[in-house]
Amino acid sequence: MRAVILAAGEGQRLRKDIKREKPLINLLGLSLIERNILSLRECGIEDFVIITGCYKKEIEDYLGDGSKYKVHITYLHNPDWKLGNGVSAAAFRKEYRKNEKFILTMADHIFNVEALKSFVHAAASISHDNVLLAADKRLTKVWDVEESTKIESEGNTALKLGKTLKDYDAVDCGVFLGTEVLLNALEEAISKENYNLTDGVNILASQGRVKLHFIKEDWIDVDDLAGYHQAEKILLKSLLPAKDGLISRIINRKLSLPITKMLSKTSITPNQVTLVSLFVALASAISFVLHQPFLGGILAQLSSVLDGVDGEIARLKFQKSNYGGLFDAILDRYADFLIVIGMAWLWFSEGESLTVFFVSAAALTGLPMSMLIKEKYHTVTGKVYIPWHYDGLLKYLPTNRDGRLFIIMLGGILNLVPATLILLAVTTHLQAWGRLINLRKMI
Repeated sequence: MRAVILAAGEGQRLRKDIKREKPLINLLGLSLIERNILSLRECGIEDFVIITGCYKKEIEDYLGDGSKYKVHITYLHNPDWKLGNGVSAAAFRKEYRKNEKFILTMADHIFNVEALKSFVHAAASISHDNVLLAADKRLTKVWDVEESTKIESEGNTALKLGKTLKDYDAVDCGVFLGTEVLLNALEEAISKENYNLTDGVNILASQGRVKLHFIKEDWIDVDDLAGYHQAEKILLKSLLPAKDGLISRIINRKLSLPITKMLSKTSITPNQVTLVSLFVALASAISFVLHQPFLGGILAQLSSVLDGVDGEIARLKFQKSNYGGLFDAILDRYADFLIVIGMAWLWFSEGESLTVFFVSAAALTGLPMSMLIKEKYHTVTGKVYIPWHYDGLLKYLPTNRDGRLFIIMLGGILNLVPATLILLAVTTHLQAWGRLINLRKMI
């Protein structure tokens, strides 16, 4: 399936505040149109047709043939782009292949990737006699409803669309599954001097041919500066994974997301952030060795925060890779080892005892168990292990990595290093055995 992206308009409202061709305006490290291309690539689409108008040369020069995004891009220019977006959409007729289904969307609409995935999946079952439109019934969550295209619907069928509708129960999200009937309807509307995409869609709606797919994730039409800032919030919110531990939810993400927002506008890569996190952990370990537990604790927590940043940047800028995940996991284990060894050194230097050896050995053995069990669960079942869902009462134990480093921070600040190591040794093994018992019933 191919995707058609409309990028012909001028975008005057946003250009008043951001002096850049609208499709190429940077949003957290990627241009608006790049975000659409990469989001749709996540849905398995690798062939794109971009309809240009006002900024033909700028867009073509910026995106090239698509190879740098691992996709293929074909360009169609609409010299009559000022007439309306329906004329731009109709221009795809030149590239249309008989009996083809295609995704049609706008360069300035931003979606949670999961919303696009669910839409593309639903599109596979739509017949060639109909079109599918993404719609949102969560009217209280829609940004700038007044400027949105409203939909009057019955069940999952659109009856009428328009910006000035008085009776409506959903809004148009700006992504379609198109077929030949959509192109025919657009040509019919244009022949009557009705040049907007909505005009063609309404012809089909009057025939009961516009089916609706109601999305449950956030999206936005980036029309002005306020919408641009709202898009930033939506994208940052989408970075929060369901598998987050309690400390990450409450504390770490409140610190890591602003860092990610700042770093997204630079060329810093996720793997570079992972390395910095390791060096911060090494600095934490050295601080403990030098009998500076307060500093060691603070640096351990900073390492924990940065451990979230690398993943956030990877998801935000579509830089996720299998090697990146492996690199992060291995360096996290090294970081944990260094910090615990530094704490053990401090404890041992204050009173040589075999207790230090046994407690530290138990802590070091227990630290990787949380990650190991989650990885093995994923290998066996193909599912992500979500502690918040599967751990029962154990989910309140701060034994995931974010929780462990938070305990180390508190232990360092309060200068309770021996108690901290004992707590880590006990709780990590308690969680591991608790999970083994739970998973025996689940697998």
